[in-house]
Amino acid sequence: MKWKEYPDNGKVGELSHNFPKARCEIATMETQPFMPMHFHDFDELVFILGGSAVHVVDDEEYPIIRGDVFVVRGDHKHGYTNEKNLHLANVLFQRDFFESLKVEFSSLPGFNALFVHEPFYRKKHKFKSKLHLNYQQLRKISQLLKAMIAEQNDEWLGSPALTEHTFILIVVNICRFFMEYKSPHPKALLRISTVIDFIDQNFDKQISNTLLANKANMSPDSFRYSFKKITGLSPIDYLIKLRIEKAADVMTQNNHIRVIDVAFKTGFENSAYFTKKFKEIIGMTPMTYIKKQRSMIE
Repeated sequence: MKWKEYPDNGKVGELSHNFPKARCEIATMETQPFMPMHFHDFDELVFILGGSAVHVVDDEEYPIIRGDVFVVRGDHKHGYTNEKNLHLANVLFQRDFFESLKVEFSSLPGFNALFVHEPFYRKKHKFKSKLHLNYQQLRKISQLLKAMIAEQNDEWLGSPALTEHTFILIVVNICRFFMEYKSPHPKALLRISTVIDFIDQNFDKQISNTLLANKANMSPDSFRYSFKKITGLSPIDYLIKLRIEKAADVMTQNNHIRVIDVAFKTGFENSAYFTKKFKEIIGMTPMTYIKKQRSMIE
């Protein structure tokens, strides 16, 4: 691992790692020295094994203690301050490796909640939905982390595959721990995460607040409150925003499509309402957007 630009005079540095063997690697499993603000070209799964600190992510400060588990996306600047005997394990993984895991495990309860939605909505829920392991869970994960280190340090030809396999075991176990967590904040995120996945996969269909609340196994009022608390949007506003984003993608790929066809394709029953919402969110009418796409390739 190396700095592309070492942080100095208040600058934010960029860390780069080439992953010489496997597509994931434990970079450290020891007391953490001072780490200046930085971002990197990989993602991290972080386990706090001991001590405490303040984790700074995009200028927001979050206290962390032994047992905390969280994901750091590489494009988010972060660092640690107020370290007190901070002992952590940083598991680095490549973005393409994560995408392959997402295909395989996105239906596993807890996966998207931990790896996708918690990092994305962290500022909204103030890091209260992070996973926290109890003593037995942390002990089990520590054993897997040590096994992963042993494999990545082994020179045998098959060790990179075993390193990745051990990382997958870690991921599957923490997804299970996320499901078992009793605290209301991660439980709420897990339920809302399931609903977000459902909306993403069915955005073009008829969807109501009642249907979504049932999917979350929550009362309608409690569901609406939790959804907005985590995402910053009401469920219906989230759905409309997603439909408009999908519509923009459709028009980018086919700039000769009719506006009314885009509206119906993305779940709108009324082209006038579609046009109104498109202008509110994108900043121009659908027809103007289509013309702009045409001009870009002519």
